[in-house]
Amino acid sequence: MNKISLISTGPIVNQTNSKPKNCHAPKRSQSGVGLIEVLIAVVVMSVGFLAAARMQVEGMRFSQSAYYQSQAHFLANDMIDRMRSNIQGVLDGDYNNVSTSSSAVKPTCADCTPSEVAQLDIFDWSSNLFDLAGTAGFIPALQSGDTPANGRIILIGGEQYAIEMSWSELIAGANTTQRLRIQFELETRGI
Repeated sequence: MNKISLISTGPIVNQTNSKPKNCHAPKRSQSGVGLIEVLIAVVVMSVGFLAAARMQVEGMRFSQSAYYQSQAHFLANDMIDRMRSNIQGVLDGDYNNVSTSSSAVKPTCADCTPSEVAQLDIFDWSSNLFDLAGTAGFIPALQSGDTPANGRIILIGGEQYAIEMSWSELIAGANTTQRLRIQFELETRGI
């Protein structure tokens, strides 16, 4: 009998468990991310960035508006304090129905009368809104646009007064007039 021997030059491979390399597996129709998905992601991100930018702009506008509101409160309360410290000028009517002005004149008194103190108070109040000293680089306390701010003291009746501050703000591309009105009563009895 003839014996046949197999001589192998490589490792012995168990062919019962190995899978053939060229099997016909079903082909996938797509692999990776498609162009439509990328386009949708870019559109969603763009809308998000635009919304964030709008929120930033609106936040800056509200911050500026709050700044103007606080400046108006500060200027009005400053005038109220000045009136409280010059009760005789209030009693004489030196503060009745006056407004800030770009032509306010500073009194030149060394020992000022109550009337001159009132005139100095109006000048100082006006100098926060108008360049009365001719200073280079003057920035008014309340101005956003071409319209300057204005302050008025209104006698309501008796000892009741109102201070009105008005200024313009740029809202939605248009100059809009904003107002602040503070009513108060001065105690002048017994003076």
